[in-house]
Amino acid sequence: MSLLREIQNDIARANGDVAALLRKCKILAARLGSREFAEWVKWEIQGYPDSQPIPEYRKLAVTYYASFRNSGWTASDQPIPMYIVPEKYREAFQVQEFHEGIAKAEPLTKDGATMLRPELIPSVQGKMYPQMNCYSVYGRISGGDFLQLISAVKSRILDFVLEIEAANPNAGEAAPDTKPVPDETLRTIVNNFLGPVGNVAQQSHHFSQSASISSHDLTTLVTEMEKHLAELALDDRQRRTATAQIATLKAQQLAEQPDPIIVAQAGRTLRNITEGAIGSLLATAAQPTVWTVIHSILAHFH
Repeated sequence: MSLLREIQNDIARANGDVAALLRKCKILAARLGSREFAEWVKWEIQGYPDSQPIPEYRKLAVTYYASFRNSGWTASDQPIPMYIVPEKYREAFQVQEFHEGIAKAEPLTKDGATMLRPELIPSVQGKMYPQMNCYSVYGRISGGDFLQLISAVKSRILDFVLEIEAANPNAGEAAPDTKPVPDETLRTIVNNFLGPVGNVAQQSHHFSQSASISSHDLTTLVTEMEKHLAELALDDRQRRTATAQIATLKAQQLAEQPDPIIVAQAGRTLRNITEGAIGSLLATAAQPTVWTVIHSILAHFH
């Protein structure tokens, strides 16, 4: 079996070892003579240094929670709505860049990751429960986001390998110092492959995201989610988090100039929490049209 077909078969396996897959890509990069592809493979295996801009798929959404107490009461694990966070701290609440080698992402696909952020306590104190002291702030990245990261790596490799195979089915078996794919063709394929990374390099290392959603759709989403949230089969934490994101979206809907970053983050978090439950309801809900509309609007947040 050719190297290109081996890589394709490895990707097709649901539980394939992505680190082993990347090692095969390292061999392919050497046979193609592509320094750029080889460098991408190296960063994915070893991890990206802080000086190296990372691809967008390695910027993972974080949902933050805070816990409060006073002499008589405790309110634990309360989702933090973005609109209460001072602007100078919002970047810290938007995303966590995952610089580690891809092998470290695989164990996190089950339970996700928790990050204690005590330095963010002052930005929350007095904003949610004014009569209580905030004693803990932590962020959660879902296992689904790590699974999506791994899926993104596999999908990129598959697209690349299919294009190489179209150019030369035997490229993976090339002898040293040969050019199995013409330079111009290889350059085009590699540039297409690295396009999103190049875009990151031209910007900052920080996350920015906007949502392509109209004011009408935002109003519809807030209104219908407030009306129908109880229909979703969510656990207590998911429901609290969803309620906080709806409140954030509502505050932005009423603002004179909605912040597209806040809208995008709240929408993405809301989509991640509810998409499974909404999918189940699409076939059984008493008002399927409502859920079709909500599902369509949430699809803008990707």
